[in-house]
Amino acid sequence: MRLILALALFLPAMAAEERCVWLNAATAGGALGGAVHAAVTPTSCEFTRQSGGHDFALRIEVTAISAPHAQCGPRADALKAIGNEALACAYEGKEGWIGEQVTGRVRDQAFLVRISTNDRTAAPKTLREKARNIAEQVAGFLF
Repeated sequence: MRLILALALFLPAMAAEERCVWLNAATAGGALGGAVHAAVTPTSCEFTRQSGGHDFALRIEVTAISAPHAQCGPRADALKAIGNEALACAYEGKEGWIGEQVTGRVRDQAFLVRISTNDRTAAPKTLREKARNIAEQVAGFLF
């Protein structure tokens, strides 16, 4: 009886924990500078962090290459050794936010890694480097 009661108490907590297939929360927290909250779907993970009035977000998407996916425009920088056809570019999303993203593919899967923030003092070069580092991990996982 105690075992059943213990399982009844702990299973909902275990089921509520969302885990990203491509990156763990500790690594995401390292990129965003602290503890993060994760929102996970079958094709994406979004890690968010709030600190000192600023919001930070790390988004990872992985879809079949045949599905529509985010891309960089003509000002993109080609990246080597991160899957195939990897590109880095600035991301213009929410009003007042800045961000950088890396897109690419591994075999038949397209991936996107995007880091963005409403902290206008953040250096785009730093955001791009963080996006690149996370993209390397995601591409490695997809191999």
